[in-house]
Amino acid sequence: MDRVISVSSMAFDGYPPETALDELASLSVRYVEPASVDKVFQHLTEEDFCDARAAWLRGLMAARGLSCLSLSAHMDLSRPDSVDRFHRRLEFARAIGAGIVNTIAGPTAALAGFRANIPAIAKRAAALGLTVALENHGDLVDRGRQIVEFIEQIGFPAVRLNYDTGNAWYYAKGGLDPAAELAEVAPVVAHVHLKAPRVDEGVMRWVALGDGVVDLAAIGGVLRDRLPAIPVSIELSLRQRSRNFEPRWRTPEVPPLPEIRGIVHRSLKALESALA
Repeated sequence: MDRVISVSSMAFDGYPPETALDELASLSVRYVEPASVDKVFQHLTEEDFCDARAAWLRGLMAARGLSCLSLSAHMDLSRPDSVDRFHRRLEFARAIGAGIVNTIAGPTAALAGFRANIPAIAKRAAALGLTVALENHGDLVDRGRQIVEFIEQIGFPAVRLNYDTGNAWYYAKGGLDPAAELAEVAPVVAHVHLKAPRVDEGVMRWVALGDGVVDLAAIGGVLRDRLPAIPVSIELSLRQRSRNFEPRWRTPEVPPLPEIRGIVHRSLKALESALA
């Protein structure tokens, strides 16, 4: 089965979604992952998760020959209003053609709230034919065997894992091999976010795949051997920084489009090589 490779619209942080779609189409990208990370980066805001805006985005993608398999709709699933808010994201995902909705789970201190909410979220996702993919984020979904056990304990087939290679490395403060952990958590993986970190003078930033410190070839090997049909998305958060693994922030500077275009192009080529 052919693997779906998407590029997150997050690479074009600082530009409108129309620009992101234009640029990705010009690079012959077939699949885009629209990105909405609550309170961090939002090509889609809370008000956008409605039928009218889904039709708007679907039209924009179709006009450029783009499709959508996954939606990044990160929000805390443990809060009292989370079920209704996430249901809107699920409905939006189905309307734009996505089958996977990636999100965080919530802080470790909010386990009770998450457990109260996840059955309704999972049942709605299943009814819509969707998968909710919880991302490893150093919170309720953290490391290795804990991730597998957490997903299995949820007990709903519609809830799986979105494994993020950059998050794995960052939250372990560089002390973890994402390729080895990806192999460990493979039984519960539904989707993979590919990020490549690089550290210069104590400051971390995300760079083109193949230019960072994680072993892309080893990750490619796990994807080939253990996860041959699992979709992946290149997630380039080019404005994000962290000093000495402290909380991440966004720089005010917006990279010029030719620079972003080059990084996306190099990432696609590096991934193609890693998967060959």
